[in-house]
Amino acid sequence: MSSHQIGFRWDPRWDPIDLPQIARSVEQLGYDELWMVEDCFSSGGLTSTALALTATEQIEIGLGLLPAIVRNPAIAAMELAVLARAYPGRFVPAFGQGVEEWMLQIGARPANRLTVLSETVIAVRALLAGETLGTSGKHVHLDNVALEHPPSEPPPILIGTTGPKGLALAGKVADGIIVVELACPDAVGWAREQAGDPGRVVVYAFLSIDDDDAHAVARIRPQIDAWMKSGAFPDMAEQAGIGRDGTGPLGDEMIQSMAAAGTPESCQQTVERLWKAGADSVVLLPRAGDGLEQMRRFGEQVVPRLRAPSA
Repeated sequence: MSSHQIGFRWDPRWDPIDLPQIARSVEQLGYDELWMVEDCFSSGGLTSTALALTATEQIEIGLGLLPAIVRNPAIAAMELAVLARAYPGRFVPAFGQGVEEWMLQIGARPANRLTVLSETVIAVRALLAGETLGTSGKHVHLDNVALEHPPSEPPPILIGTTGPKGLALAGKVADGIIVVELACPDAVGWAREQAGDPGRVVVYAFLSIDDDDAHAVARIRPQIDAWMKSGAFPDMAEQAGIGRDGTGPLGDEMIQSMAAAGTPESCQQTVERLWKAGADSVVLLPRAGDGLEQMRRFGEQVVPRLRAPSA
């Protein structure tokens, strides 16, 4: 049986009222993890995570990503500590720089996003570890702050990023990294190298499972192509060999290297290649339109294959 993890990511387009039932389904289907998001302006990450933890019994619930700029580290640590105390060993939060467009919309785009991210993560980890903290940085200012109820088992704090500076930072101040969607195996290996000793590596990957490879790839291609050409993840595009602007030829084989796209057998192979490249967890993002059916089918037809003893 593989020691690696397989997870599913909540689609922020879904109604959060349906979250408890969907979370239970993810657990019943045999996934190891369910990851929540805090996309503007969908639903709150911490409240959604609390709902998912309450609805499930064993699986791990991840939260990625909390924009560091909008979270005072003392208040964030208080919130994270409650969930970590109530559900020890089942909660993994992650911070990020925040999507620039959204941060500009709410007037929260800092001058130096990496400084904000670094200082916030360092402070939150220290507070969750039970330390009394006094610090005055460029962004974080705390005076003799300590949690009254720190968790006995502090949760790991991850950072989600893709650039070399952000990955290097994560390797120094966090407990792991999230490598966002569009990462082929070469990109996963590159991200690990940039982070040095990153700890846990979680990789997001699109999911498009179908009866044949060609149809599955065709269904997910528009999403991947749009993201590549958006310029949001130039390092992932570069590692995929299609240029930092993402406009190079995006063949079917390349799509299947970064997305679980195709028959159950093909989806299994993609996940296993990402594991082999250095992912500890592969977390699947369903294609638009039939996400719940994608979740069910992968859980029933691929998860057992990934759990089978190696030949």
